Formats: sequence, structure tokens, C-alpha cells
Amino acid sequence: MLDTIVLTIPERDVRLRAPERFSPHAAMLRSPALGGGAMVKAIYNPSKADKATGYKPRLTLLKPPYRPPVLKIEFSAPKLLFDNNFEELRGRADLPLVITELHKALDVMGVGVFPEALEAAQVSAIHYSKNILLERTTPCFLVIQALEKLDLSAQLDLTQTDFRNGGQMAKYHAGSYEIALYDKVKDLEQAAKYGAKRGAAADYDGAGDLFATAPRKPEVLRFEVRLTARKCKSLCGTLGFAYAPTLAALFSPDLSRAILMHYWKVITDGLYMMQIDTKNTERALHTIRAAFPRKRPGSVLQLLGFITTCQALGQRAARAAMALPSHQWYRLKRDAKALDANPTCPRFAALATVRGQLREFVGLGREDLAGAILL
Repeated sequence: MLDTIVLTIPERDVRLRAPERFSPHAAMLRSPALGGGAMVKAIYNPSKADKATGYKPRLTLLKPPYRPPVLKIEFSAPKLLFDNNFEELRGRADLPLVITELHKALDVMGVGVFPEALEAAQVSAIHYSKNILLERTTPCFLVIQALEKLDLSAQLDLTQTDFRNGGQMAKYHAGSYEIALYDKVKDLEQAAKYGAKRGAAADYDGAGDLFATAPRKPEVLRFEVRLTARKCKSLCGTLGFAYAPTLAALFSPDLSRAILMHYWKVITDGLYMMQIDTKNTERALHTIRAAFPRKRPGSVLQLLGFITTCQALGQRAARAAMALPSHQWYRLKRDAKALDANPTCPRFAALATVRGQLREFVGLGREDLAGAILL
């Protein structure tokens, strides 16, 4: 449901018992020498001693120009409760538990914040997520490799796409949000072996490689949508949810499910090209002729070649390789979308699983993962 959350709390609601733990010293934020127009921040990342007593959040004291200081608290809700983010929150009933554990962790770090202030805190960033347990016959890389061949720039207003490690991760960047799909088991293996910088997430404290000694490892596809507060507000409007920028309001399984399903639909709508069965040329030609009985043989072959090239290279690379005029490119895409796709294509069997688990939206627990390991 939820993973990483960034809260912003006014300094007046915070009591620092150990300002020296911040770098630089938290007292610097009130130094007259800085002047009112300076942007100043002090950071407190958990030390080894802090982590020895359990998962801890990351803290940033920020003094914006001509405005009072605020405390930013970044934490993973599942790690607060379970010390890992394989196990998932189950619903709104977990909110009091998250508040209690966050309050305890901050207290150990020498930061006093009332639980009521945490619950009412403004959310400046939030990551909605779901772990999808797949069958071993349809591993994560099949889904991610298919996504790599899509051109989602227009639909998602992307500034960058990033595919890593031979089909282990797909990441889409936009100005105010980010979408990530990755093999969660492989991700933990990479981070444990090579360090956190090789992983897809930002925080691996307490996680380790949970399946290092497992005889058979599960296939878990991680789907995350990482939002700024502004993007979250606009999405709430689009999806018909009332918006309030507080932890209590955004700690919502219904909203999380709606956001993830919204983006999954946007992403998979582009898979029509990959689902057209071109392995049997005779059958493919018959499908095109049946859909477009008035097309001339040359046009039928052109559409078949277009589809085959897009499947082999991916839409972005195919467009560059074919150098088609825009009107011709979009006409061929429209014709391809009009064909009857093959929804039972083996390489897309996992898509129905992802869609089904997003629709059900039942959190994965330790018992689910244990069962997957033993299968």
C-alpha cells in the first residue's frame, strides 16, 4: 500500500534534545549571521548505533528563505513495522501502529514530536506501492522486457526512461512523479552484494537479502508510484478522491489502489503491439486481412513489417530505424491497435496476475512469501 513517506512538520511542533546530531549543528539554522534570505539545512542520517536498535527515519531540518524552519522526516512505513518492505501494510488499521513506531524511533534519535502532530503532518512526498507475487513460469523479467519496448513518453509526459540489469528494472521519470517496476528479490540481492547504490530504492536499512538461504526464491514484481504532494493532489482530482495533504488522509488503501491501477492501465494500454501474434506469418496475414479487407497486398505487408519491427526493436528504436513521417507512423500504430490482440500470449500471462492482484489489493505477508519459497 505505502512505502516511503516524507512528512514536513513546523519546528514549533518539534523538540530537539540532541541538536548536535545534525550536520551541521541544528543551532546553525538560527544563526543571525545567515540572514533571512539564506536557504539552510541540517541533516541527521541514522548512525550505526541508531540502526542497532531498529529501523530509523532520515531527518532534515530546513530553513527556507524568509520562512520559519521545518523538519522533514523520511521513512519507510513497512520497515518501521516489519524491518523490511517485503511485508506490506494491510490497511488504515496500521496507521496507529505506524505513528506509534515513528514516535518511538524519533524519541530514540532525540527528537520529540507528539503523535497527534505526526498524524496531522503535511506530506511532501509519498510512494504508493504493491508487491506482486508471480508464478515461476512467468518471471519478472518477462514483464519488464516487454515494457522496455514501449514508447510511453507522450502518455506519461516523461523526461527520462531507465532500464537496468537485463530486464530487472524499468523506471519512468517525469517532473513531479516517478514510476518504478523491478524484480524485488533481485534488487535485494544486488544491494546486499554490491551496496545500496546498485538497488532501485533509496533505503535498504534492515533489509539485507531476505532470501539468501532460501532453496527456491519467489518471483516478486515491485510496482511503485512515487509522487510529490502537487502530483498527488492533481491525481486525487482526476480519480475522484477528496484531497487533504496530511498523513492521516493519504494513508489510504483505496487511494493507493486507484493510483496504481491508473498507471498500470496507462502502461499496459501500450502493450497491444506486443500482443499481436506474428510468429505464424500466415495467421498474422489472415488476421490483418480480416480486420482490413480493403487493404491492398502491399499495405498488408507494410503493416505486418511495421508490427514485427516494433516487436523486435521496441517502438522508440523502431521509429528511429524506419524514419517514417509522423502521419504514416501514427496511421500504422492506429491500424495495429485495431487488430485483435492475442490475450493468451504466454509472454504476457503475468499481466493478468498483476492486474488481478492490484484489483484485489491484499497485502503480502511473511506467510505468503514463506509459501512461495517452499513451492
